Amino acid sequence: MAKQGGEHVWLRVVYRGAGPVFWSGGPGHFGAQDKDEVLHRGAVGADGGVTFDLQIEVKPEGVGAPAFVGPLAHGPAGKRFLYLSWRNLTGEYAQRFKLPLGSITWDDIRAARAAGQPLLGEVVDANPRATSTGANIGGTRQVAWKSPAV
Repeated sequence: MAKQGGEHVWLRVVYRGAGPVFWSGGPGHFGAQDKDEVLHRGAVGADGGVTFDLQIEVKPEGVGAPAFVGPLAHGPAGKRFLYLSWRNLTGEYAQRFKLPLGSITWDDIRAARAAGQPLLGEVVDANPRATSTGANIGGTRQVAWKSPAV
């Protein structure tokens, strides 16, 4: 449940990729991960991209950068990120990507709200890789969040 006085930001994340090299899951085993480790599925588009429309909580505007909180915001204050996660059929994670939120500004949030549109982030993973031991390479994927033109 959101704390009273909290606000929300609408983010649209589009994943374009083949998924992990080694993965035994399927569409129900890929999603935006919350703090309870629930995966929120996206919608597959005609071009094969998977779109996630997410409402992320943000503390009310004040001094400094937006402070993201709530079930989908992971990591320490000032370095929050989203997780895109793939789970194997056995339940363990095959791979997780961290998508940093730190480049989002209050100007971006205001522009998106004024346009009634989400902030858009695209993740392109055309060449998934794995280590020589068979572990998928996850890690941080930089995202250029785009605010809509007003």
